[in-house]
Amino acid sequence: MDKRQVVVITGATGGLGAALARLHLAQGDLVVATGRSGAGLQALREKLGNPDSLASHQLDVTAADMCAQLADLVKRNYGKCDILYNNAGTALFVLFAEMNVSEIKQTVDANLSGLLYVTHAFLPMMLAAKSGHIVNIGSLAGQAASAKAAVYAGSKAAVIRFSEGLRHELADAGIYVTCVMPGPIDTPFLNRADKSGAYRGKVERYLITPEQAAKRILRAVQNKRDEVAMPRRLHLLSLFYRLLPSRLKRLAAPLLNRK
Repeated sequence: MDKRQVVVITGATGGLGAALARLHLAQGDLVVATGRSGAGLQALREKLGNPDSLASHQLDVTAADMCAQLADLVKRNYGKCDILYNNAGTALFVLFAEMNVSEIKQTVDANLSGLLYVTHAFLPMMLAAKSGHIVNIGSLAGQAASAKAAVYAGSKAAVIRFSEGLRHELADAGIYVTCVMPGPIDTPFLNRADKSGAYRGKVERYLITPEQAAKRILRAVQNKRDEVAMPRRLHLLSLFYRLLPSRLKRLAAPLLNRK
């Protein structure tokens, strides 16, 4: 069995996933990076210097059988999974009425179903080892939804509640669950979610870099925190909005609906 900490990251080909991979490699961990694109994984290896401590595997998180196969491979090759980052996801910032069924399904499958499939596949080896850490990437949108993000926010709200329930279930199993709720991160993810670029311009002052987010997340994991939200100002605003009575929420809606 490899004595290094084994870290599995979904959606690792860019943005936050790649930043997390870099940080864990820097501290001597063995990283299993996954993504849908073989070319993207090859580019990641080249970007990170193709280290021996980086393994890459293609994975579509929405395919439960592929998730099970990856878990089997990790168990066979390394004997354990110390940290699992459920980072893969997608978004499309358009009005719900303008989304087609395929786009709705893709969003829910990538953000929620895929996270459940991956967690379900890796959990048995963690339970057997009585150790492990599951890190689910939610979103501040899961705390306070806005127009053009109803499906995305709904899927991320489910991630937050799933993390909470799973944390209760695993309280005595030696396995920790951290839910991460970031605001907008300065990655190509925003450009894919809103091809007009308008959303990026409106939230530019709140943007955090993938590296900043990854460092905050790693500290939260090391400190075994249940939740971590960022940036602080947006987190506080989302909490405050939830406490407002309905009439005041309607007045504040123009500030929230910036997509």
